[in-house]
Amino acid sequence: MTHKLSAATGAALVGTEARLLHQEFRRVLAPVSDRKPERSRRLGFRELLYFEVVSSLNQQGVLLTPPQKQAVFQALARQNGEPSGVWMRRQGHLIRKGVLPLSLDLATVSKDLRHRFRLVKQPQRVVACDPAICSGQPVFRGTRVLVAAVVGQLKAGVTRTQLEADFPQLSKNALDYAEIQARLPRSPGRPARALQLKRRPSKSS
Repeated sequence: MTHKLSAATGAALVGTEARLLHQEFRRVLAPVSDRKPERSRRLGFRELLYFEVVSSLNQQGVLLTPPQKQAVFQALARQNGEPSGVWMRRQGHLIRKGVLPLSLDLATVSKDLRHRFRLVKQPQRVVACDPAICSGQPVFRGTRVLVAAVVGQLKAGVTRTQLEADFPQLSKNALDYAEIQARLPRSPGRPARALQLKRRPSKSS
């Protein structure tokens, strides 16, 4: 996956703040990355997988220093099992050698990330725009449910469980896409005007 995402979109995929992703890349990953500094705001699948791996290790109580994080990133970037310090990537696992060995199943960590990454890069899998449906506004494919309506409810605090009950016609992929969009920051510019409905006067009046 060679597509690059903005820090805001990458943060929406991994469930954190864009500021934190950018800081982590600039302070920890940039010195060992093969990318130019001016492109550090664009994140690829490899960088996002690194953030997911570090988060998974943190949840297991494995806290890494910046040099250790750099070694993890380098190990993820190497496909042939060549070690980076005590870390290496082999047969779909991230392995730490030494006194306290560790093995992390990368397939498990990357499965959901890969799914979300593809939804963002290929929104047409779940979203359609048809002039004959809702005046061409984006709707979830195969339905008349507006994407903006579901995203707005998620931003307002409605739970996914409630949305599943309210919109049984929406697929898991559709709700996954809506959750990603709900985590994105609001685009700059003037807010859209609220739709106002006026009652038509009756002929007798």
